Amino acid sequence: MRRVLNWFGSEKGKGAGFSFLSAGNFLIAFFTYLRFAEIARIFGTTWQTDAVSIAMVIPLLLQQLISTAFGSAFMPIYSRVRQSGGIEAANRLVSMIINWMSISGVLMVGAVLASGSTVVSIVGPGADGGTLALATGLLNVFLPLIFLNALEGVLQNFLVYGNRYGLVSFVRVLQILVSYVVLLAGHGESGIMIIPISGIAGAFVSFMTCAAFSFRLRLRLHVAFDPGDRNFRDLVRLAVPITIGVVTGFLGPVADKALASFLRASSVTAIDYASRVKNLVNMIMIQPVVVLCTVSFSKIAAKGDLDRLRGEISTFIRYISYYAVPVAGILTVLAVPLISVFFQRGNFGPEQSDFVGYALAYYSPWFAQFGIGLIIGRAFYALKDTVTPVILGIWGMLCNILLNFILLMPMGIGGLALATTVTSTAKTLMLMYSLRRKMGGIGGREFIPEYLKILLSTLVMVGYIVLAVKFVPIDLHSSLSSRIGRLAVAILPGACIYVGTTALLRSRTFGDYLEILRRKLGIQGGPPGTRTS
Repeated sequence: MRRVLNWFGSEKGKGAGFSFLSAGNFLIAFFTYLRFAEIARIFGTTWQTDAVSIAMVIPLLLQQLISTAFGSAFMPIYSRVRQSGGIEAANRLVSMIINWMSISGVLMVGAVLASGSTVVSIVGPGADGGTLALATGLLNVFLPLIFLNALEGVLQNFLVYGNRYGLVSFVRVLQILVSYVVLLAGHGESGIMIIPISGIAGAFVSFMTCAAFSFRLRLRLHVAFDPGDRNFRDLVRLAVPITIGVVTGFLGPVADKALASFLRASSVTAIDYASRVKNLVNMIMIQPVVVLCTVSFSKIAAKGDLDRLRGEISTFIRYISYYAVPVAGILTVLAVPLISVFFQRGNFGPEQSDFVGYALAYYSPWFAQFGIGLIIGRAFYALKDTVTPVILGIWGMLCNILLNFILLMPMGIGGLALATTVTSTAKTLMLMYSLRRKMGGIGGREFIPEYLKILLSTLVMVGYIVLAVKFVPIDLHSSLSSRIGRLAVAILPGACIYVGTTALLRSRTFGDYLEILRRKLGIQGGPPGTRTS
């Protein structure tokens, strides 16, 4: 066992890191799906699940602050400290962060305990008294997650900088696995409360494991609180705008739930379930690339090599678009039958599949651009510009809320999802334009033609899928095997058509992936002019 853990804990290059993160995120998504499906089977979509969705808003916001805001600010400063001051200076910085974060975590928990009922009433203004009371109780049980996730977020960034991608994946898989097992074992006695209890159990085990690995890798903590330390001040200076951006970006989903609470019962759950499915796909497809580009951009920017940074941005955009855009097309046209295959059992029936799938269909085009937006945002952070993404984030949030009100009545929860997709796409385009002006170019001549080829290939694939579903319709009341078979008729040939079309269009990214595959299989040669990163 020790030998296996040592192998996971060894440093990995970019290619191996992507493989580890992708495999880890796939397992995380798999066990998250199993846990999610079990919750749907046991509890269905009711006022109780609405209460869970409302209660999770604050813990999820704080998790986003740690993973996105803090992680993005941490890496550029930590890279500079490690290069200039070595491991001891870096350990001092981590110690100050953990000490201040511990104090902040305790204060946050106290604040939420004192104002929990007010918070849930703001998130779910249209919910009845029973739903809000249950949401308040669930929120109080969720609170330890704030402290555990905060500290673990610091430790995971320490491991990521050292290219210990295997360890990070191992710890995160362990967290969701423990949470899933506790859910299975305790739902009979604890009822709906098992959802936050199982989450806390997983977070505690993963935190302890992450701490043990970090200390083995020379992390040494000290009693350090010096707020005047230059590196700590720089980190706070970067983190504050990112934090504001994350909070404003999170107001969009909060507004979605708040407005959904005025619709029919279970609308909050439906929009939440669709968002969770979207996040599961995001976890597998996009987050591994974002972690890699965060580290890569920070190290390149620390050396001041803007030409190399432009090339790296372009490469990451091409690679992520090649699979994110066709997945967006598949999810858009097949959202309802896919939801039925993954979740339709027990108290989750065809009506619930249709309702959740309706929202997911309008969320799904979001995948075609969201990864690009995250990559561009990480480039801004690597250049220590955290203000521009925040300004555009606030603009996007205001547009999102405005569109929510416009689309709510004619489209219901579908309008809430569509508003998110439209405003997110507009924000990504504005980020690209702003970064291009800042850097004097971001490699657009390379990735824009590639993106257009990918988009055209996706449209050809979607055309086939629409025809396939028309001639081989999918009945939500039919057996699971029938639905899976009919989906396969649409998806598998469609994917082959997509890949074949990119090959016919001489997509450079297709050539790069083909060369990577050949190398993995030990086959020599490949298309001339291809390169990998």
